[in-house]
Amino acid sequence: MADFSETLSRYFSLYGPAPAFGGSTGSENKRQVQLFGGVALGAVCKVIYDAFTSAGNLGWKVFAVALIASLVVFPQLYYSGGLNRKKLTFAHWALAFQNGFFWSVALSELTKKLG
Repeated sequence: MADFSETLSRYFSLYGPAPAFGGSTGSENKRQVQLFGGVALGAVCKVIYDAFTSAGNLGWKVFAVALIASLVVFPQLYYSGGLNRKKLTFAHWALAFQNGFFWSVALSELTKKLG
């Protein structure tokens, strides 16, 4: 069980290169968990956008589902997209925001394909 816990912790840690000692040269692997802020903001913005465009619900359950779904999916995108091999930039954060905003679109396309 400890091995699973460690693997899960590493999955959500979003390790990637960052300047060593705050300098511009050299790099070390650090957690990039601040990207989850972009994911969360994107998910919240999507719920608000849907509420304004289609008279959707702004209840806490809608926010919770959006946050959970996008936070669980983002690490896979982070690692499979190779973002863990490049230094953190604003583009990383923008991709995190986009993931949070469009999680429902990806989920609906997936359910269409799976029947």
